[in-house]
Formats: sequence, structure tokens, C-alpha cells
Amino acid sequence: MTPVVIMANSITELGGATRVAHVLASGLAARGYPVHLVGLETAEEPHVFDQDPAYQRITLLDRPVPSASDEEQRAAADAALERGLAATLAGMAAGVIITTQVWCKEVLDRVPHQGWRVIGQYHSSAEAALRGGDAARLEAAYADVEWFTLLSEADAQVFRARGLSQAIAMPNPVAFWPDDPAGGDARIITYLGRLSVEKAPGILADAWTMIEAAHPDWRVQFVGSGPLVDVIVARGLPRLTVLPPTPDPAAVLHGSGVLALPSLVEGFPLALLEAMACGLAVVAADASAGVRELVADEVSGLLAVRGDAEDLARQLERVMSDEVLRRSLGDGARVAAERYRLDVILERWETLIATRP
Repeated sequence: MTPVVIMANSITELGGATRVAHVLASGLAARGYPVHLVGLETAEEPHVFDQDPAYQRITLLDRPVPSASDEEQRAAADAALERGLAATLAGMAAGVIITTQVWCKEVLDRVPHQGWRVIGQYHSSAEAALRGGDAARLEAAYADVEWFTLLSEADAQVFRARGLSQAIAMPNPVAFWPDDPAGGDARIITYLGRLSVEKAPGILADAWTMIEAAHPDWRVQFVGSGPLVDVIVARGLPRLTVLPPTPDPAAVLHGSGVLALPSLVEGFPLALLEAMACGLAVVAADASAGVRELVADEVSGLLAVRGDAEDLARQLERVMSDEVLRRSLGDGARVAAERYRLDVILERWETLIATRP
């Protein structure tokens, strides 16, 4: 079988992109591929993912990479990354390298890798790349890859129009598939993810102030960490709790009634997909092509206007007030998530690994 190296900025960070890298590594290894999952740096707060002996894990630096402002230490870290990656690749037969983030490809380009085929990934939306300045960096790094995978066909079309003809859609797989759906009986709205500006937890908090008084049997929980944790806590809103990140999102989702995704920027949000796999009603801001691909409005969830707390409140109140609607949306969500089950996405990866442009 073709050797596969999956590179990520970190394989110890508790986040969606990192979990996807582990799920892909485990899935390909289970199908017989020799897989090495390589992280460039260690996360500031390292998380140990479930140990799977079927694939090898390598972290090139035992600490976070220093900021660019610390030129001397950054240069030393870059040199260590290059030495470590070169040694890793030299000890293997050439196969396929999947760079899950653009920094990985930039490091790879400084290391001999003749004979290796390279597939590049981007885990946000084309819209975010264009607005945030990543597009030029992606185009420079991924100009020579065999395939450039994006999270939706709409995102791939954007980059094909910009000259990257090898851009294709490859959505993330759902990390788990519960045998029994959640049911949505709990009177709990759950936010699951990083509490940071682009994820807009404050918009959900604002929406909650508009609807909580009319629904005293409901509460909202934020599950995650990030720079806005203290800001959300300090608001002191009734029946609002902030909980630390969870290594078991399935358990959190099964104890929820609705998932809320108020993000301003998204790619193909794993928390949203996992909630849909659990059969939860979801209310998501219309933040990316990936969100729109996952959520058919009024069928597999409700879409809210991005950045609009009043509209988010209206959509949440609809599912909070109507149990029939809540169950119908949950059923539709689980059906929609079927096409992102791990086996389905692994079939697509195997085809891609076997195919040259």
C-alpha cells in the first residue's frame, strides 16, 4: 500500500482540524495504508488523542514555535523543523504527503521530498482566504501540488477560477456515528468550539438575552476555551454556563437539545456536522459555503443571517418553542450527515490517492 504522511501544524491541539487529521490517519491505517501523522509543533496545552497503534505519531518540536518577532529563536525552530521532517521522510519509501495546512507545505518545500506526491488542504472557506489574505499564500504554496482539496465544491470553484486547476472538493468526515440519535429532549442550547472573535460567541450571548426570559426551562452552555471566555462569563447572564473543552463531544451533544453556531467565519464546521450526526436540530449562521452545503434551510437545520443576533434569536426561539419542528430538523440533519460518514469520505480519499491529475 502507498505510504501516507499527513502533516498538521499540531497533532496535540484540541480542535476540529486536528481531530480530522487523526480521524483520517486512523481511517486510512485501518484500510492498510502505512500512515505517519506528523505535527510541526506541540500545542501550548497539549491534548493526547486516543492512542491508535495502527498509525505512527511524530511531533517535530516539543514546544510551540516562537513568534516571528523573536528572530533568533524562530530561525532555530525552523531549522529544527526542517531537520526533523527531512529525517522522517528519508526513513520511508516515497508515497503521498497530505499537508492539512499551508504552513506544513511551506516547511515541506524547504526539505528534499523527491518522489513524493503532495496533496494540499485548506480547512477554511475560500471567502475567508480572500478576505483574510490567505489566498495569495495558498496560491504560492499549492501551485505545484497534485491536488488542492477544499471543503466544498463552491470553494474549489473559486480557486479554479484563480488558476489552480487542481482544486477539488473534499469535505471532512464526521468523526463518529452514534447508533442512537440524541432525540433533542434536553432544554439546552449548546455552543461547541473555540471562544474567539471569528466564532462570535458574543452574538449567541446577545441572542440569549432576547429570548431567555420567555423560556425559563431552557439554558445555554458554551463548551470550549479561547480569548473570549472571561468576556462571556463576565456578562453574568441567567442560566448561561461556560465549560472547558471536552474530549468527548458525542456525550455533550447527546445531552443537548439544539446546537447553535453563530460564527462569522467558518469552513466545514466539525461541531455542526457532529451535531447533525447525533440527530440534533441545528441553528447556524450562514457563514460559509460549507455551512450551506451541510444545512438545507428548514430541512436539516435553520440558517440565520451572519452577524445578526436578532435573527439568530428568532431562529433559536422557533426550535425552542416547537418540539415537532425540533425533532423534524434533527431527523433531517441526521439524514444529511449520512454522506459524510467516515467510510464514504475514505472511499473518496482512496480514489484521490490512486489518481494523478
